[in-house]
Amino acid sequence: MKRMALGFLLIIGISTAVFSVEETWLSVGGSFGNYFDRGSDIGNFYYGSSGANLNVYGFSNQNNIGYFTNFGLQYPLVNNIGNNYQPIIQADLLLGVGFRYNINERLSLRFGVGPNISIFALEDMANDNEKTEEKRIMLGIGGDAGIKYDITDVIYIDFGTALLFNFAGHSWVDSTIDNWTNTRRESFGWISGYSMFGIRPYIAIGFNYYQERGWWGKPDR
Repeated sequence: MKRMALGFLLIIGISTAVFSVEETWLSVGGSFGNYFDRGSDIGNFYYGSSGANLNVYGFSNQNNIGYFTNFGLQYPLVNNIGNNYQPIIQADLLLGVGFRYNINERLSLRFGVGPNISIFALEDMANDNEKTEEKRIMLGIGGDAGIKYDITDVIYIDFGTALLFNFAGHSWVDSTIDNWTNTRRESFGWISGYSMFGIRPYIAIGFNYYQERGWWGKPDR
């Protein structure tokens, strides 16, 4: 588990280091994701999650190929997990190669593809005397696609969708009877036959930054 997670972090680091960024697109907004989980150990379930979305694209020398990062921090609002479990928090991180296509001076298409890492935590609410938490880390691939419209040279509106497919999931379950002063490990290991598909649309407000001139705005074309 540790080796695979470190391998994903290495891929992320290499992807970022390959590009010398001069032009950055940064947007922050809201999203709602739909996720479909399945595994031999957990069954099939769905959760719909609302939260915040962070998007970053970087390009150099006015190239149309660069890097991208998409991060979603969310809380599952609806689910069919059952078994008295309630979600605590969820997060997705996508990072890889980014692309853009400028339709005109104001409107651009952008998309990216790369590895994904997700985390998910749940709490068992069935017993008032004993608390049980399950934590999961999922690894896979994903992509991001959207439309960027520049309101001014500095500010833009960002419409997009993050897609991800996780093909490996690791789970560990801990319990306590004294509010986490002492814990007991109930289970630890890979989820057999695991897969997860997610689609997370978002809308955000963004900012253009051009590093070569040290200002917020767009470079001269």
